[in-house]
Amino acid sequence: MKSVLLSFLLLPLAALCTQLSAQGAILSPEEAVRIALENNYDIRIAQGDADIAHLNNTKGNAGMLPNVNLVVNENFTLSAFQQKLANGNEFVSSGAPFNAANAGVQLAWTVFDGRRMFIAKNRLEQTDALGQLNLKNSVQTTAANILAAYYDITRSRMQEKALQEVIALNEERLRIAEARLAAGFAAQTDALQARIDLNQRKADLILQKNTTETAKRNLNRLLARAADTPFETQQSIENIFSPDFNSTRDKVLAQNPTVLSFQKSAEIAAILVEENRTLNKPRITGNAQLSAQRTDNGAGFLLNNTQAGFTVGAGLVLPLYTGGNVQRQVETARVAAMQAQIRVDNQRAIVETELANQFAALEIQRQLLALEEENLKAARENLSVSTERFRVGTTNGLEPQTAQNTLEQSLARRDMVLYNLKIAELRIRLLSGELQ
Repeated sequence: MKSVLLSFLLLPLAALCTQLSAQGAILSPEEAVRIALENNYDIRIAQGDADIAHLNNTKGNAGMLPNVNLVVNENFTLSAFQQKLANGNEFVSSGAPFNAANAGVQLAWTVFDGRRMFIAKNRLEQTDALGQLNLKNSVQTTAANILAAYYDITRSRMQEKALQEVIALNEERLRIAEARLAAGFAAQTDALQARIDLNQRKADLILQKNTTETAKRNLNRLLARAADTPFETQQSIENIFSPDFNSTRDKVLAQNPTVLSFQKSAEIAAILVEENRTLNKPRITGNAQLSAQRTDNGAGFLLNNTQAGFTVGAGLVLPLYTGGNVQRQVETARVAAMQAQIRVDNQRAIVETELANQFAALEIQRQLLALEEENLKAARENLSVSTERFRVGTTNGLEPQTAQNTLEQSLARRDMVLYNLKIAELRIRLLSGELQ
């Protein structure tokens, strides 16, 4: 008997555990961002771009180091040969073999190019830094997208709870209407309308659950994992974010990742102007070679010859006339640098405007939240009164129906305001570079 009773008590618990296992564990916003930073495709691509820029940032790529090559050649020739010397001797062969082999280590080094190599190295360093900034920008943008998708799921779940509450109220209204109809105190239309409204709310709940599952699949895609990976989000949206506009504006101008990327691009464009100006400067190159060669002749007066030695030299190149190409490249780079600076100024104006808009949105949503909380309280009270009036027969079914619709709309507006508040917070934090 005790075992049967224990089994009866454990059945609901086992069912609950099975349901939670199917739904998945609670995924926190921080954990969602962490998974995205490890797996997200956009971040991995940005990381690859940053790695390429870092690999290119070398002295050799800037032209500051010498090139050293090992050169080995061997040529074999079989030819008809006829040679007559001044002393009268004559050598004739119809198939004389000739073999020439040489090997050497060659070094070439640009020792002066008008400081172009140093300017190029600076450009590579700044490009490396730009790659890191772009990676950080991608990380923060992805984090913002992940969190927005996460809280959209939470909002959808909150809407499901609101519909479940309304369904429970509709069921109570239907029960009252059917009881009054059975007692002969109400028209059949009240019960029919209550049934129609109940079925409509159930249909709305089915659609809302589908919306939630779609949003969950979209988040799984952003997390670069299987679309059907089970998880659950937090059940509510908290809003305790209360920033100061002036301090946030200073942060935006100092550390907004997009502005910083534009600034770094402008710095690189200015460096390119200086780099192009060195194209008309003299270039001095040094070269050295350690070589050995041997020649074997199958006929003739000289049967073999072997040489080995070390050669050192230098070269000077001074551009005298380039058809105006150097000046054209300098002017083109200068215009590109001006455009890059204009983009910086434009981006600053964009982020300042966006910051002001988001602060305004934050304040408006706070005001709306206060109103919606008040409306929600009044809607619940109004529904309670209407339901009781319907129960005792002092009104028809239209009054509680209207009150239920008002409550449903109030819940939906309240949940949307909570979501909009969170989105405004995410955008402000993204603008100020605080989403890590």
